[in-house]
Amino acid sequence: MIVNFTARHTELTEDIRDYCEKRLKRMGKILDEVQQIEVILTEEKSRKRAELLVKRAGEDFALSEETTDMFNSLNKVFDSLERKIVKERRKLIQKRRRAATRQPAIVSLAEAEAEPGLARFPYYSDQPITLEEALIRLEDGQKEAFLFRKKGSDGWAVVFRRQDGSIGLVDPEG
Repeated sequence: MIVNFTARHTELTEDIRDYCEKRLKRMGKILDEVQQIEVILTEEKSRKRAELLVKRAGEDFALSEETTDMFNSLNKVFDSLERKIVKERRKLIQKRRRAATRQPAIVSLAEAEAEPGLARFPYYSDQPITLEEALIRLEDGQKEAFLFRKKGSDGWAVVFRRQDGSIGLVDPEG
């Protein structure tokens, strides 16, 4: 990480430089992706302003604080920097977690039988039943879909719950 100091209308003392380097060193773990930081110190009348221009991969941002004392300004701007980077990191972690949960789990039948932790549920009936019986089993089991053999035929059909709450029927022969 590259740290550049700029002083406008004020003098950059060794105390200020050491303090800035000490604070940045203490935040080293959270600043690992930061490439460059510009520390700009400005004095106008009785106001002391500390600005940080942070450059990191994919994003640049600026933070600024102004008080009557330069060390107070530096404290506030470094605290703001720490909060911002921690917040951004948490957002990134949450984004990754949401993306991981959205990916559908696709498992073939061979993998399903070989996997010991996979529970199979009987969402079908291989005995011929009527459509009414299939609807009752769909409702009783609180299932999303139910596959059944139609009574009086060798064909199969599926009753399923639609997103709007209504019931749908897939009958290839019907």
